[in-house]
Amino acid sequence: MIRNPLEGGGAAAAPVVVHTPTGRDGELVAALLEAHGYEVRRTASSGQLLRELDDRTGALVVGEEALDPDTSLALCECLRAQPSWSDLPLIALTFARRGPPADAGGLEQIREACNVTLLERPVQPVTLLSAVRAALRARARQFQVQRYLYERARAEEQVRRRQRIEAVGKLAGGVAHEVNNMMTAVLGFSDIAVRRLPADHPAAADIQEVIKAGGRAARITQQLLAFSRQQLNQPELLSVSTVVSDLGNLLQQSLGAEYELRLALPRELPLVHADRTQLEQVLVNLVLNARDATPAGGTVSVAVEPVQLDGSFQSRHEDVAFRPGDYVMLSVSDTGTGMDRETMDRAFEPFYTTKPVGQGTGLGLSTVYGIVKQAGGYVWLYSEPGQGTAVKIYLPAAESAVPAAAGGGRPSPSGHERILVVEDEDLVRQIARRALEAYGYEVLEAPNGGAAVELLARTGLAVDLILCDIVMPGLNGPELEGALQRAAPGARILYTSGYAGSDVLLRRFVAPSAPFIQKPFRAADLALKVRALLDRPSHVPDA
Repeated sequence: MIRNPLEGGGAAAAPVVVHTPTGRDGELVAALLEAHGYEVRRTASSGQLLRELDDRTGALVVGEEALDPDTSLALCECLRAQPSWSDLPLIALTFARRGPPADAGGLEQIREACNVTLLERPVQPVTLLSAVRAALRARARQFQVQRYLYERARAEEQVRRRQRIEAVGKLAGGVAHEVNNMMTAVLGFSDIAVRRLPADHPAAADIQEVIKAGGRAARITQQLLAFSRQQLNQPELLSVSTVVSDLGNLLQQSLGAEYELRLALPRELPLVHADRTQLEQVLVNLVLNARDATPAGGTVSVAVEPVQLDGSFQSRHEDVAFRPGDYVMLSVSDTGTGMDRETMDRAFEPFYTTKPVGQGTGLGLSTVYGIVKQAGGYVWLYSEPGQGTAVKIYLPAAESAVPAAAGGGRPSPSGHERILVVEDEDLVRQIARRALEAYGYEVLEAPNGGAAVELLARTGLAVDLILCDIVMPGLNGPELEGALQRAAPGARILYTSGYAGSDVLLRRFVAPSAPFIQKPFRAADLALKVRALLDRPSHVPDA
């Protein structure tokens, strides 16, 4: 961007180009201007003159004798091609005469193309200095206009990007509801079917492929929600090494046999407070990006290590304000083609991609950035052309510095309590009931909030937990919660929804701390969430 030469802060002065190829005028003018602190560039030919003229030039001093027809024509074309904000000041040193000479056409032509000041020779030094000073001040105002236009265009582009993000977010929120409901049914019924089949049954492998495809569809929806910051954040204490280790097979399959995956995962590591699903999404996005930037036969490395960010780190990243302390660094590096500075500067921009049309959405790194910032962390990109790329993510360490010793295993999701499922989508209600019954729970069901209240009032049955869709016809939000609590005092409420989390919170359907499970969910995940909520001591507030 062009800097205004009248501004402080070390801005470079705009140079004055002096073009007087014959005589000593050029030397005298240059010496006078330089003696008064101006930056001067002398030119001896028309070609050199045109090369020196650019948007950063402050003024042009030219001798009339240098304006032959060819030079005048080329100079006029250059001046007429200036940006709309630019009107380069030109000071012409003319000869004293009575009436216009026969060859004055070149100067007249240039006077039509730009702002020309005529100084008749011999020129007094004070007159020349005054003309140059006035020309540079006028040019400085043009630079101010250019900066204003640049900043306005930049602000307008940022507004357009925000509008695109908001549009995608609204579209994702609406699509997510239907997609997540259907994928809950696909994954749920597939889970039930595969559990009923022997491991060696021919159809078992086919159903597993259905589950994989359903999982990919669910992840795409979650990626859109995370990109638009509409994913409901459900943080928990996690070991980053464990998350990476659990995804090891998936990451290798995503890379393919032609790539080598290297993992460096220490056992003793501080925990972080983050959403596991979102952290997995970050890891998968980075590994896929690394694969796309690396020729076959390359290596993708994933490393985790504890780090402490202190003053020395701040000195290397002066443009970022961070909180000193203990962090866990997750890095994904590759041996790929790397990026130049321009690509790095735009890498985290939404919709920016260097991939061919149809092969990239530009959501990958912007999604990573949104998730990491939501978790209170930082992300830096290191890359050079031909030297590969490394993305380093710093997540703040939780207060519990060391993970609990292994061996306890996951708690059993089974139980015998009575659960009421309130869901307006028949397929989702059916799969939730069958999934919970498979884990030993007694299940009642109702298609909406009003029917749930009526069922409890009519039967007088006590329930231990209510699995309730948030957005349904009739009762919603605080009214539904209040009605259910009055109808079933003491029952825990686990909310679920296919809508984006921020939509739910924005419309104040539930409190941000309310127990929640995002659709689509797997049967085992639902059973674990239910079991954890039922086992929570009554005096512990919902989280």
